[in-house]
Amino acid sequence: MATLVLSTVGTALGGPVGSAIGALIGQSIDQELLSPVRRGPRVGDLSVQTSSYGTQIPRIYGAMRVAGTVIWATDLIESEQTDGAKGQPDVTYSYSVSLAVALSSRPVGRVGRIWADGKLLRGAAGDFKVDTLFRFYDGSEDQSLDPLIGSVEGLAATPAYRGIALAVFENLQLADFGNRIPMMTFEVIADEDAPTAGTILEDASGGAIASTADARVTGFAAYGASIGNAVEPLVDCFGVNLFDDGANLRSPASGTPVVVSLEELGNSSDGKQTARIERDQRSARKLPNVLRLTYYDPARDYQTGEARAASGEGAGTETRKDLPAVLEVSDAKATAHAMIARAWADRERLTLTLPPSNLGLEPGNELELALSPLRWVVNKTTVDGFVVIAELHPAVSPSGAIASDAGRIIENSDAVAQPLSLTLLDVPNPLGLASAGPAILIGATSTSGWQRQKIEVSFGGQSVMLDAARGKAIAGNAVSALAPAECDLIDDRNDVEITLIDENQWLMSYDDDALAAGKNLAALGNELIQFGDALPLGGGRFRLSRLLRGRGGSEWAVNSHAVGEGFCLLKSGTLQPLALPSSSIGATLSATTRGGTATSILFQGEGLRPPSPVNLSANRQPSGDLVLSWTRRSRQGFAWLDEIDAPLGEANEQYRVNLSGTAGSAELLVAVPSLTVAAADVTALGPGDLAIELRQIGDAAVSHPAELVFTLS
Repeated sequence: MATLVLSTVGTALGGPVGSAIGALIGQSIDQELLSPVRRGPRVGDLSVQTSSYGTQIPRIYGAMRVAGTVIWATDLIESEQTDGAKGQPDVTYSYSVSLAVALSSRPVGRVGRIWADGKLLRGAAGDFKVDTLFRFYDGSEDQSLDPLIGSVEGLAATPAYRGIALAVFENLQLADFGNRIPMMTFEVIADEDAPTAGTILEDASGGAIASTADARVTGFAAYGASIGNAVEPLVDCFGVNLFDDGANLRSPASGTPVVVSLEELGNSSDGKQTARIERDQRSARKLPNVLRLTYYDPARDYQTGEARAASGEGAGTETRKDLPAVLEVSDAKATAHAMIARAWADRERLTLTLPPSNLGLEPGNELELALSPLRWVVNKTTVDGFVVIAELHPAVSPSGAIASDAGRIIENSDAVAQPLSLTLLDVPNPLGLASAGPAILIGATSTSGWQRQKIEVSFGGQSVMLDAARGKAIAGNAVSALAPAECDLIDDRNDVEITLIDENQWLMSYDDDALAAGKNLAALGNELIQFGDALPLGGGRFRLSRLLRGRGGSEWAVNSHAVGEGFCLLKSGTLQPLALPSSSIGATLSATTRGGTATSILFQGEGLRPPSPVNLSANRQPSGDLVLSWTRRSRQGFAWLDEIDAPLGEANEQYRVNLSGTAGSAELLVAVPSLTVAAADVTALGPGDLAIELRQIGDAAVSHPAELVFTLS
């Protein structure tokens, strides 16, 4: 008897799929020998990441997307960063983790894309979208242990995980994942070429299955409660013919069909007359009318796809089959059609009694008979005396790929993050973006893509590491020079053209009410402006007009514009404040990121300066005295609210007045916003023009001057 009995070699094999040991199921020509209850892997199993003891690690063939098994991880590592906003300390915490993920229990060639919580963590070019160090071990038998795991666990206690492909993340930043370890899936390519079903069966069984099945899959993961469970989907869905030859499960010998004439039929071992042909047909109601095959679709980032095939018969049931393999959509369609065709072909059974010349028949051999259909496949052979009893079913011709459409998905953006361009802003702080002490604002942007990175800021022999802001800064450069203008009214006569570093970013126009609420505040050189109109000119270029000038007390810079100066929109979430020590004022600050170029600025502490006083006036009294008066402003409030003065913003109110005449000069300090210069002191300054320069003295810096020229008679 040459048939497949699944339990005959069940305990002879074990181990190649994780540590699973169990009965080896193969495929007899009689599909019913397979368990009617599916115990093999299912589509979707590979998308769930695990970290428990005893979890099987699949053997990956070809290209697959797998979640893997977390086999080692550190505790979350907390980092603290203190910033400030509106005078209040602001402490933020970030978290990172280091972990190792087992991907395959056989060597793989490389890891491609990596997804975290469904979003790309690593792009097709090998770039990471968040900050981390990554190492990949291909599962070879001579791979070395990971240095990080060794340093944490101790070299003597650290295995090299040889024979297991491993992905190791060091200091994976978790801010983008809710400060928790994300669910990761990996695009793994274990083999350079798409493997055949026969190759997979032989490897997964440790050589106990010898199959010539030539159906190719893009990828397959072998795992399950037993070796048989692991390979069952391949055997079932591709109709792989195997039989037990006493030593192995193997494919029947290939060759041309054996021609059997009707005269050779009807043999009997006891001399009694027997029917030449016994032909049975099962009820169509038990056969699938519609078959739906689920699989992994590489055109849809390895998401589950479904191929549908119909028999064209009205009777029957609808059946679903899971094939946890990666297939091109056209191959999946052809596989589904072949499966339903085999199911209907297997409806018919033929039993023949053949002479001793056919003793060499094996399950899987094809016979050619003068019947319809012409070709039949041997399903089982039994020898009774010298009579060969052969059970057959109709042969099904394989079909080629069937044109089909995989559909579309919303793809993850996979722009390769370019080196960051940094903008250092030492500007007044009208929006309260920085702390009350010395601080700069740091904006980071790039020509395309975006990856938050660490920034190193150096000054005076010191260095500080901090994270870039969560959002990408909207920054660029001026391609025209903005002309001077008054700061009291909207400047509707001048405009400036700027080009954004990332031409895919956009600037919006706003009405006057929105401008009054603080919209479109930007740094252009040293001046803070607001713009009501942003006219797109293409290629990331905009013409800004309907301007509010000298915002935040920066009117001193309205005359200092030049082509090429920096532009940066002051928008919360796109600028990272960095509090600095008082000793940093007057120092050159330099900032850089990994792969970026250094940017530097001479830090003057502009956020600490009181705004220069306004409404400076001079009047000569009949007595000859000179009376000066002005209105102070505050860096803690630029709006006139409820008809009361803005808060002082400094510990004491104090002003320094410098008078420069044709014959002399004087410097005077006062604590109120007015000054009377005695007639004799005025005369000593000399006749003609008198230059008056007024500054408010703050706690840490003095304001830029308010200036007036007054002519003395």
